[in-house]
Amino acid sequence: MTLSFTHDVPPQRVVFASGAVARIGEEAERLKLSRALVVATPGSGTRLGKKVVDLLGARAVGLHAQAVVHVPKLVAEAGFAAARETKADGLVAAGGGSAIGLAKAIARETALPILAVPTTYSGSEATSIFGISDGARKVTGRDVNVLPRTIVYDPNLTLGLPATVSAASGMNAIAHCVESFWADGRTPVTLALASEAMRRFADNLPAVVADGSDGDARGECLIAAWLAGSVLSVSNGLQHKLAHVLGGLGLPHAETHAIILPHVMRFNLKAAPDANARLAQALDSDDPADAIANMLKKFPIPERLHEVGFDKAKSDFVAGEIAAASITAPRAVSAADVRGVLAAAY
Repeated sequence: MTLSFTHDVPPQRVVFASGAVARIGEEAERLKLSRALVVATPGSGTRLGKKVVDLLGARAVGLHAQAVVHVPKLVAEAGFAAARETKADGLVAAGGGSAIGLAKAIARETALPILAVPTTYSGSEATSIFGISDGARKVTGRDVNVLPRTIVYDPNLTLGLPATVSAASGMNAIAHCVESFWADGRTPVTLALASEAMRRFADNLPAVVADGSDGDARGECLIAAWLAGSVLSVSNGLQHKLAHVLGGLGLPHAETHAIILPHVMRFNLKAAPDANARLAQALDSDDPADAIANMLKKFPIPERLHEVGFDKAKSDFVAGEIAAASITAPRAVSAADVRGVLAAAY
C-alpha cells in the first residue's frame, strides 16, 4: 500500500533533567518574558507555584492558583482577567493538566506564550489541544497558539505525586498512545513515538505506583508522557470524544480515560489489526485490552464509571453527542455502540 500522510510539527523546546526547575529563569529569559504570570492549582499546586515565582524572581508578575479540572468557563474568564490586570507578557504553567489547561485557555484569548513545568503524566503540555467546559458540555479544539513554547521536565517535582494521581495521569497518557495507533492522522513518526511511550509506561508506571520514590521510573514516565502527548496532535476518536463528553458531565478526566480505555480497545481493535499488533508487542500480551484492564486492576483508582459518579440516565445524551461526531476510525461508531461501551464500563 502506498502511504499518504502529512506530518506537521510546531516548534517546541524541551528541557529534561533532575533539578531542571532551577533553570526556569533562564528559560523565561530565552522566551523574553519579563512579566510572567504563574498559573497553578490551589492547595499543593500553590506551593509549587510559589516556588516557581521565587525562582523567576523579578521576571514573575504574580501567581494565579485557581486552575481546576476541565477549565470551567468562569475559571477561564478569571484567568483572562488576571493576565490583563497584571499586564503579563507570558504564562508559566506549573503543575498537572488543570494548570496547563488553564494556561492554554488564557493563551488562546491573549496570544501569550506558555512555558510549562509539568508534574503529572497527562502529556497536555506537548499538545495544541485546549478545552473549556460550559455547563454539561466541554468544548475542545486545536490552536497552535496554545502549544507551550518550552517544557521544563524535572523528575524531582514528581517524587511527591500520590499513587492515585500517578496512576490516573499515566493511564490518561496511555490512552493518547492507544488511540494514535488507529487515528486517521497517524504517520510513521507518531506510530514510533506511541510505541516507545507504551513500552516505557508498561515497564515503569507500575513501578512508580508501587514506589513513588523511584526516581528513575519517574523520569521514564515523564519521557513517556512527553512522547504520548506529542502523538495526540493526530486526530482523536472514540476514546477522547467519549472522555470529553463525560468530562462535560463533571466526571474526572484522567480517571474516566482509565476506566473506559479497555472497553474502547475491545470495540476498536477488532477493526485495527496493525494497532493490535503494535500494542501486543509493547505490552507483551496477545490481548492488549486485557493487559490494560489488568494494569488498571492493580492501581488505586476507580475501575467503573459508577464509581466516579456517572448517571446511567445520561447514556442517551452521551451516545447522541458521540454519534453526532461521525467517528469512522478505525470503525464507524453508532449511538448503540456508545451505549454498549458505557454499559460495559458502568
